[in-house]
Formats: sequence, structure tokens, C-alpha cells
Amino acid sequence: MASGLLPTPYPISISDFHFRPSSFQIPPASAPRFHSPVTLSIIRLRSTSPIATTEYRQWSAPAMAANAHDPLDREDAPFLASSPESSTSNRHTRDQDDEAEPKHVHNDNEDEDGDVDDRKGTQAIEKIRFRFMVTLFTMILAFEVGIVMANGPMTRIYESIACRQYYAEYDPRQIAADGQVPESMCKIKEVQTELAAVKGYMEFFDGVLSAFLAIPYGLLADRIGRKPIICLSIPAFALNTGIMFAVMWYSDIFPLRAVWASCLAWLLGGGPVVAFAIIWTMMSDVTAEDERAAMFFRFGVVSMGADFASSAVSSWMMTWDPWLPLMIGWGIVLAGVLCAVTLPETMHVSSARRTERSASVELTRLASENIDQKGAPQKEERQIHPDDSDVDSVEGDRLPFTLRSAAKRPFLRRMYSRSRQYFTPYSFILRNKQIVLLLTAFLVYRLSRGSSWFLVQYISTRYKWTLAEANLLISFKPALTIPLFLFILPALSRHLLRSMHTSKKDLQLARVSIICLCLGTLGIGLSPSIAALVPSLLVQTAGSGFLYLIRSLITTMVKQEETARLFTIIEVLQAVGNVIASLSITTVFQVGLELGGSWIGLAWMMTSTAFALVGAAVWCFRLPPVVESKSEAELAEV
Repeated sequence: MASGLLPTPYPISISDFHFRPSSFQIPPASAPRFHSPVTLSIIRLRSTSPIATTEYRQWSAPAMAANAHDPLDREDAPFLASSPESSTSNRHTRDQDDEAEPKHVHNDNEDEDGDVDDRKGTQAIEKIRFRFMVTLFTMILAFEVGIVMANGPMTRIYESIACRQYYAEYDPRQIAADGQVPESMCKIKEVQTELAAVKGYMEFFDGVLSAFLAIPYGLLADRIGRKPIICLSIPAFALNTGIMFAVMWYSDIFPLRAVWASCLAWLLGGGPVVAFAIIWTMMSDVTAEDERAAMFFRFGVVSMGADFASSAVSSWMMTWDPWLPLMIGWGIVLAGVLCAVTLPETMHVSSARRTERSASVELTRLASENIDQKGAPQKEERQIHPDDSDVDSVEGDRLPFTLRSAAKRPFLRRMYSRSRQYFTPYSFILRNKQIVLLLTAFLVYRLSRGSSWFLVQYISTRYKWTLAEANLLISFKPALTIPLFLFILPALSRHLLRSMHTSKKDLQLARVSIICLCLGTLGIGLSPSIAALVPSLLVQTAGSGFLYLIRSLITTMVKQEETARLFTIIEVLQAVGNVIASLSITTVFQVGLELGGSWIGLAWMMTSTAFALVGAAVWCFRLPPVVESKSEAELAEV
């Protein structure tokens, strides 16, 4: 947020700056330490004299030169420590400002000190960035390992509880002395239908809460920082696992459907949807545009590798006791969430980096703007911060809101003002039809992926495998994705980059990936045997990079300060997709179980159609003209 970039708590207004025909001064009492954001804000002020412009440029040169040696100083990036040399240089600059020296004397020693400071600052930034990315990788790894390790055992425990409750009502003789029912007797239609309902509606309630909470928590992340929001997930995850454990362990006291109450824990922190949105945002904050797609793929490799390892280990442990991998998985998830405490704040890093690049350009525009545009001082007063995001503009004069003014307004008008203040920060999405088109891909993709929740149950029911065997088969799917992300997609990327721009390359790969997803999913639903199922799983796996490609592509189409809100909208759409999928896929899968035979795969036939709709949206997408022209210019140079 631009407001968070102000280096001191002193308010800055037009009255703090005095324009005279021969000078440009700032009162020492209110003179802040000038970083690039504030300097750029002053650019918008208009002077009636060209002399003021000249003296301002002379006056601002020392501050800009000093700050150029401090690319990410302590106030713009709180987790970075300013070097003593940099602090001394900045204090020297402020002393010069207070004395209003007319010009800055060039000193070779200052240049040498600046080069040393620059190298030290770069090394410090790289060290912090490396530790930061390692922490994010650790969190992603913990989430993936823990969740995947717990899913299979959780399904088996759900099934055993539903099976025991069913036979306790209709045929108690099938219950053994230890209170358990053989797994082979739990594949009947009644038990599997109840199991599908419990899992499906669990996803439904998770999705509803996530959809309602993601936007407010996303706004808070843009306002107070990423770290405080993700740290709220620590008690939420602990409460969620505690409720599920109590219901499953005391299944003779609580009904199985009481596990739905665990979703209420996401009221604190927003749940996995908000947590993953914050992780993607923090990664985007410190990653350059040309590195972003590769970084997303690395995260994908980590996820796929974790899926394979955790699924295989979980399946092996399930042959002993499903509770063992379940408890280990939950413990790993909680350990990963605790890593959020060590994360630095990244909200201001990208803004500082962007401001440095544009500072020199804005200063060259200063003289012409001061000469060409005169008058209208009150109108320009509202443009003190030209780099402010939409959130800041909502907080300005356009939407004043106080208790006194609110009491005088009609109720509907107050509700309109509040709703406008709530949704205006996201208006940048509706202004770009291409962004809207790509966002539909996230919505329908999540809807289509809903069938994966029941894939283990589908294999176990249709092909008469145990859940442990089905879970082991599914574990090889992410293992096949690792070479796809490490070798195949990078090789294709290098080949395509010879003839097209990065964004166009991502678009072409995304189109191929969605075709693989569509054909592979259809094959899963139609496969009459395991021998036919395995090739279909391979084809579907070939499209696993689709979501990472689309995420990289859509990130390049928004401003850096809008990425947190963009990722929040993405997670909201995926949460809405989860809500729709939890109802539709659960219902369709239950219908398939009722019909039996080949109709058990009806849910995968339906999701294949949804993937086809996503493919249509991606093929209709067109890159912005700026990207196209940039691509042609780069090819011409080659």
C-alpha cells in the first residue's frame, strides 16, 4: 500500500510546501526522510515559476543520490537492516536539506562508498530472499505432505465409521469383536453413498466459508501486511484438526457428519484458501516477472514430489493402522503453518523496487509538467500520492465516512457507500476483459478437479481394490509429474522462447495442457479396467502444469500492488468452484453409484466436458498489444 510506504509518521499536505518565485523549501520541523515514494508524490505539485522547478531539482538531487544506494531500506522493507554507511549517508543528506544548500558538490569518495553500500545491500537482499524462498518451500512441502498423507487414512476411517454404523443398524452380526467391519464388506452402495456425502459436503462448507472470508482477509493483507494474516492460520489449523480428531475418535458419541463443524475454524484466518493466496502473493512480491513462471513450476515440482512420497508412505502405513499416517500428516501440517512466524514482511519490497526504477523518469518529467500545467491547486491536492492503489483512493475524499456523516445518511445510502468502499479495490479486474476470461479458467478448473476428491474411492469401488491399494496407485501420478516439470516443460519452454515472448510461450503451453486434461479425464471415466485407466492417468498428468501457466500469465497483466487482490480473487473463484463441485460432483458420483457398472465414472465424463469449456476460454484469450509488440521487437533483435 502506498500509505505504508511513508517513511515517517508526519502527515504531508500542500501546506507543508511553500512556493516562491525563487525558492523551494520544506520547513525543517516537518521535513521527512525522503524516499522515492514521497519524492514521486511531490512531483504532482505544480509551481507557477520555472525557477522553482530548477531549484527543486537541485535540492532533490542529494536525497535521490543517497537513496539510490539503499534499494530496500529498513522502512520500505522492515526485514532488511540498513547498513551503517547508508544511515550515515542519509543523515548527511538530511542535514544538507535542512540547510537548503543550492547545489550538491560531486565527491568521488561518496561514489566509492555508494558502490560499496550498493554491493552490500545487494548481498543482503539476496541472502534474505534465499532464506525467504526456503521458508516458503518448506511451508508448501509441509502442506502437501501433511494433507496428502492424511487424506487416504481419513477416507478409510470415515468409511469404517459409516460402515460400522450401517451394520449396527441393519446387521449387527457383521461387526467383529473389536468393533470393526472387514473393509471388503464396506463397498456396498449404502456405505459408499454416505461416505461421498460426508466428504462432498465437507468441501462444500469449506468452500462457502473460504469464499466469504477470502476478500476481507485479502484486503487486510494489502493494508496491514501479509505476515499477520497468515499467522492467524496457526490457531485455525489447530482447532480444525482438533474437532475432526474428536469426532472420529469418539465416533460412538458423535455422528460422522459432525466433522462438518470443523469448518468453523476457518473463521479465524480464512483457512487454506487465504493461506495459499498469501503464499503466492509473498512469492510474487520478491520474484521478477521473467522468473515467475519458473518459480511457479518449482513449487509445482515440490508439490508433486511431496504428493508421491506422502501417498506412498501413507498407503504403506495404512496396512498397519490408518490412525498412524493420519496423526503424522496433521502434525506435519501444523509444523508447516508454524513456519509463518519466521516469514518476513514483503508488502513494501516490490513497491520500493518499482519506485527506484521510475524515479529518474519521473524527475525528467518534472520540468515539463511544472511549466505546462498551471493553476488548479485544490484539484491537484487530491493527487498527492499518484502511486496509490485503488484501496487508497477509496479512503480519500471520494468516499468520506465518519460517525457524524453516517448518522445523517439514509440507511441504503450508507450501505451503498460501504459496499462501494469494499468492492472498489477490485474494480481493476472488470476493466480488463482478458483478465476476466482467464479468471473463468480458475473457476471451471476447480469445478472440474472436484472429481479428484473421489478418485481413490472410485478406483476402490469400481475395480474392487482396497483403499490402501487405490491410494498407492494414485501416488504414482505425481511421481510422473516431476519429470514433466523438471525436464519436459522446461525443454519446451526453451524451444518456444526462440520464436516467441515469455507470455505467448506460457499461453501456448497452457492450451496444450488443457487438451491433455480434457482427454485424460474422459479416459478415466470410460476405462473398464486398470489397464485402460493407467494410460488415461498419464495423459491427464501431462496437463498438470496448466494452472501454474495460467497463474503466471495472469500475473503479468496487473500492477505489482494489485497482485494480492488478484490472488485473493483467484482463491475466491476456486473456493466458489469448490462449493459448486462439492454439490454437483457429489450428486453425480452418487447417481453413478446408484446406476452401477460403467456409469460409476459419470462424474469424470462430466468434468471432461467442463475442461473443454476451460479450453475454449483459453483459446479465445488474446495477449495485450503491448506484449505482442514486445515479442516482435525481441524477435527482430535476434
